[in-house]
Amino acid sequence: MTRPARNILLTPGPATTTQGVKDALAVPDICPREGEFGAVVAAIRSGLLEVAGADPRTHTAVLVGGPGTAAVEAAIGSAVPPNGRLLVMSNGAYGERAAAIARVLGVSHSCWDVPWTESPSPEEFSARLAGPGGPFTHAFWVHHETTTGMLNPLDAFAEACRSRGVVPIVDAMSSFAGMPLPLGRLPIGYLITSSNKCLQGMAGIGIVFSRLDALGASRGSARSVALDLHAHEAGERSGQFPFTPPVQVAYALLQAVRETLEETVAGRAARYRSCYESMLAGMERLGFEALLPPALRSGLLTAFRTPARPGFGYGALHDHLLGLGVTLYPGKLPGTDTFRVANIGDITTADIRTFLTGVETYTNAL
Repeated sequence: MTRPARNILLTPGPATTTQGVKDALAVPDICPREGEFGAVVAAIRSGLLEVAGADPRTHTAVLVGGPGTAAVEAAIGSAVPPNGRLLVMSNGAYGERAAAIARVLGVSHSCWDVPWTESPSPEEFSARLAGPGGPFTHAFWVHHETTTGMLNPLDAFAEACRSRGVVPIVDAMSSFAGMPLPLGRLPIGYLITSSNKCLQGMAGIGIVFSRLDALGASRGSARSVALDLHAHEAGERSGQFPFTPPVQVAYALLQAVRETLEETVAGRAARYRSCYESMLAGMERLGFEALLPPALRSGLLTAFRTPARPGFGYGALHDHLLGLGVTLYPGKLPGTDTFRVANIGDITTADIRTFLTGVETYTNAL
């Protein structure tokens, strides 16, 4: 069988996967009610807790079939009780999406809109928890807001929640496994990620880490049948999804988790950092300007201002690079012309050099 060409995805997910993860998709057809698949589910869940540095006596990893947004919806819709109230801190498209989810599900909430190129301080966040619109029982924020490449605080925001008795719900979709997030020592009720970002698996499974006490306290609060986090957790304890799972994607995720543990999160973070530094230095050498100041950048994705050069167009740059097997992502910031370059997935500094050579070839031809 001819193996597919390797593409370099400099996008915030899906990310470039290893050949091992691709190969893991090719398994015999199997009914997900069989014991073999139940063992796969159990191994994924225990492996994810190991990646997270969390104790199975205090935490669980719940798998939700669907995009990462399905996991966000499952967490928001299942965690906040009918008499609870959610604060949504939004400084990007994904915070805005969480507020839309809360609104559609009828979750009592208040949205704190922050400019998309700013991140509130821990003091501002703490004050907001005690401010108008409350009292709040839960708070949501995006750790790595890939609209801009913003990295919002994690430890300090979680501590502010703990001090006020508020349960944090954190979207770590594009940061988990890409940087150390020691979940076991953080006072976070729910942390959400996806199979296809820094875990380097295939798209199709959302993941919600939860403290068992937080999950237990919210039992009966689910506003969805298919996205009932408690039903997923109860079924998966015996190796069963409550509804038909993406079977082959689960096998690929198990392989991705094993590869993550082998590389280690620290090792992966160092590789990503090396790719980021090479990419940033090369783009700045070519005259491109990053949108955010260094202190706010995640080092996992960088938004660049589209240069005002005669003849330059993001679409043309994208198509030129696509011909070289490299994929870029358009910008998402209203009123500002940007494009984004991620450095997550199974990529190396050699891949970054391929990208930079392509960008230089395109700009030199203008």
